[in-house]
Amino acid sequence: MKGIARVFKRIVPTAGADFKPPSRQYIEMLWLGAFYRLSPLEYRAFEFGRRGVTREKIRSYLRVYDAEKRLRPALNSRPWAPMLTNKLLFNSYFSQRHVPVAPLYGMFHPLFGSDLEGKPLSSREDLFDLLAGRDIQEFALKPLAGKTGVSVLVLALREKTPGDLIYVDRSGQEFNLDSLVRHMSRPVPFVEQGFLLEARVQNHPVIARINPDSVNTCRLVTFLNKKGELKIILSVLRIGVKGKNTDNWHTGGLAASIDPATGRIGAGLIRQDFPGGGWHSAHPDTGVVFEGVTVPDWDDIVALVYRAAAMTPFIRTIGWDVAATPQGPVIIEANFSWGPMMCQACCGGLLTPELRAEFAQFGLRFPS
Repeated sequence: MKGIARVFKRIVPTAGADFKPPSRQYIEMLWLGAFYRLSPLEYRAFEFGRRGVTREKIRSYLRVYDAEKRLRPALNSRPWAPMLTNKLLFNSYFSQRHVPVAPLYGMFHPLFGSDLEGKPLSSREDLFDLLAGRDIQEFALKPLAGKTGVSVLVLALREKTPGDLIYVDRSGQEFNLDSLVRHMSRPVPFVEQGFLLEARVQNHPVIARINPDSVNTCRLVTFLNKKGELKIILSVLRIGVKGKNTDNWHTGGLAASIDPATGRIGAGLIRQDFPGGGWHSAHPDTGVVFEGVTVPDWDDIVALVYRAAAMTPFIRTIGWDVAATPQGPVIIEANFSWGPMMCQACCGGLLTPELRAEFAQFGLRFPS
């Protein structure tokens, strides 16, 4: 009964003159959920409640259910998953192959932590030795196997005191060494525990101007077809909002389509269940217009993603998060289990006739 209650709680119609009556949306969400395995969140994100949305349009969208149960199992080799899901392996593998990623300082773990030289990184004293010894002014903390920005901190040094260091995150919260150790020692909701310490990446001024409060990354989804040809099938710019450490769409950030051929940014979308939900051509905090702006060094970003994707041929579809920086593009992370909701909400349905034909060669057929 609790599960049914949760489902009904999530069925929230979208208000607006361009949308169907709430009762109609409610019935459609129930029907599509029961017979099409489409969640209410997908219904709202894809704006299926708008007047005039056809059944053909609905079926052009890849459902989260199909992505999880069919697409990834058919295209991505599970034994290769840790290459992307374990951020320590990811950073080590790609940096060794001269792919630009965030410089790594080490992994903190209460028992097994170590820096790049193999020195212990498991206690307050170890952390002080690393940060003070290398005079690290800024850095990012990430769970070893995290996703959706959970427990990520982006920190800048505020004050040095005798035997202690005070850092502040983007929300203004202060952390001394003791509170950082507590943050990194508590259990996180992932299989692997531990936190990476990485250098803080700075956005290119064109992107930083839109939102200076987080690193705003380009999500490029690649697909390696049967012929061994790589394609970008979705591309989106993720833009954070004031006070957030990450640019994640599922924590209230913006997502805007990018034309894969030109790098031109489209309108941005905030999920309806967050403040400011809806479409934007300018950032709601800074007022900076981003629609129509071209992502700096876009051709280099595309080339970098193609080069990296060719190094993981047994993972045929990957969601790459790339930052445009003053020194050129840097891959922040790569997603084995990239979610189709955000990108399709901005770019439209993924399941074009051409891609359906490509997917069919792997035995994948979706409702049409």
